[in-house]
Amino acid sequence: MNKAEILNFIDAQAILILTTMNGMQPETRALINIRNAGIAPHLAPYFKNNDRILFITNTHTDKIKQIRANHRGALYAYSNSFSGLLLTGKITEVTDAETIDALWDDSWKMYYPDGKNGGDFSVLEFVPENFKSYSGEDFSKQAGAVE
Repeated sequence: MNKAEILNFIDAQAILILTTMNGMQPETRALINIRNAGIAPHLAPYFKNNDRILFITNTHTDKIKQIRANHRGALYAYSNSFSGLLLTGKITEVTDAETIDALWDDSWKMYYPDGKNGGDFSVLEFVPENFKSYSGEDFSKQAGAVE
């Protein structure tokens, strides 16, 4: 499965499941998928030209502390047809102003009242290394390195 196929599957999902490590204990949470054009239509042009898997979140959260301590993580996406995609790889904080500016939308002030530079708005990037997928349509399974 190449990165384009992975991104096509991810882009179709509204919610993605992110797992980080709290010491030796995994912690999983659902995050909105800003790559999904229905969730963040203003970002569709950005993601059409960028193959990055990015998330926005509050800086004060446990997941930020966990990512700062351990960059390893997993991302899971699933569809209504019982197909699923597990990615394992690295999660990092994005700090470059160009990316932050490209992702910011004033409608997000309801979650980040102090704006993109207010100290509680963070951007995360998930870089997949390996995948496992399952198709609910033909019951096929695949696994390997992300190409």
